[in-house]
Amino acid sequence: MRSYRRSAARRRGGGDNSFWLSFSDLMSSLVLIIILVMFYIIYQYFNMVEINEAEIARREYQLDQAQTELESQQTALTDAEKKMISQQIILDAKQKELDDAEAVLESQRTELATAQSQLDALDEQLATQQSELEAAQAQLALQQSDLETAQAQLATREGELATAQEQLAAREGELESAQAQLTSQQGELENQQRQIEQLIGMRPRIISSLSDALHNSNISATVDAATGSITLASDVLFATGEYALTRQGRSFIDEFLPVYLNVLFSDEYAPYVSEIIIEGHTDSVGGYLSNLQLSQQRALSVASYVLGDSRAVAEDVKERLRQVVTVNGRSYSDRIFDADGRENQDASRRVVFKFRLTDEQMIQQLRAILEGE
Repeated sequence: MRSYRRSAARRRGGGDNSFWLSFSDLMSSLVLIIILVMFYIIYQYFNMVEINEAEIARREYQLDQAQTELESQQTALTDAEKKMISQQIILDAKQKELDDAEAVLESQRTELATAQSQLDALDEQLATQQSELEAAQAQLALQQSDLETAQAQLATREGELATAQEQLAAREGELESAQAQLTSQQGELENQQRQIEQLIGMRPRIISSLSDALHNSNISATVDAATGSITLASDVLFATGEYALTRQGRSFIDEFLPVYLNVLFSDEYAPYVSEIIIEGHTDSVGGYLSNLQLSQQRALSVASYVLGDSRAVAEDVKERLRQVVTVNGRSYSDRIFDADGRENQDASRRVVFKFRLTDEQMIQQLRAILEGE
C-alpha cells in the first residue's frame, strides 16, 4: 500500500514537472515576443523621429514665410514625442515587472526541482511539500493574473502609441500641405520679382531700344544713357538767330522723328510713356527774355512741323503725339560748358527731345504686384 502511494506520487510529480516546463516555455516565448515587439516599436519610433527631424531641418530654410505655423506644429509634435517617451518609460517599467516575475518563476522552478529530488527519500514529508506546492501554485496564479493585467495595460499603451503615430502622420500631412503652399507662394514671389524688375528697368530698355534704332537707321543723334534725352544741334535745324526750320532741318526731322516715335509708341513701351517734351535751348548771347522767346519759338517750330506739314509721320501717330507732346523754351538756363569752364555756345544752342514715364501708373502696378493682385 505504501509502495502504491509512492508510485502515484511519482506520477503526480512527473505531471507537475511537465506542467511547469510547459508553463516556463510559454512564459519564455511570451517574454521574447514582448521584447521583440518593444524593440520593433522602439526602432520604428526612433527611426520615425530621426526622419522627421532631418526633414524638418531641411525644410526650415525653405519655410521662412510659414515659420509661425510650423513652430505651432513643431510644438504639437514635441508634445506627442514627450507623450511617447512617457509611454515608453511605462513600458520599460512593465518590462522590469515581467523580468522580476520571470526571476521569481525561475526561483520557484529551482525549489520544485529540489523538492522532486527529495521526494523519494522524504515520502513522509509529502503532505507538507504538497501544501507548499499548492501555496506556490496559488502565488503563481496570482502572478499570472498580474501578468495578464500587465499585458492588458501593454495592449492599451500600444493602442495609445498607434493613436500617437496616426496623429504624427496627420502632422506630416499638414507639413507636406504647407510645403506645397510655400512652393506655390515661392513661384508667385518669383513671378512678382520678374515683373518688378521689368518695371524698374523700363527706362534703360527704352534708351537701349532708341540707341539701337537710331544706329540701325544711320541717324547721327546721341542718346543720353541716363535720361534717354536726344540732343539735336541747332545749326542743323535753324539759321543763326532764326526759328524757322531750314530745308535741311525739315529733312533731318523727317528722318529722325519716325524712328524716335516708332520706339516710344511701340506696343511694349507706349503704355508707360506719359509725355514727350521738345525743349529749345540757346547760348547766353543776348538777353534772357529774348533768348527765352527764341528757344520757345524754335521748339514750337519743330512741333508745328511734325504735327502739321511733315509727311514722314502718319496721321494716327500725329494724333497720339498731340496727346503727349509738350513744348518748352529754356533760354540759356541750361548751357553747356567745356572742361575749362567756358561756355560752349555751339553745344548750348540745341533742341532736345525728352520723354517721361507714367510714374503714377508704374507705382500702382508695383503696389498691385506687392499686394498680390
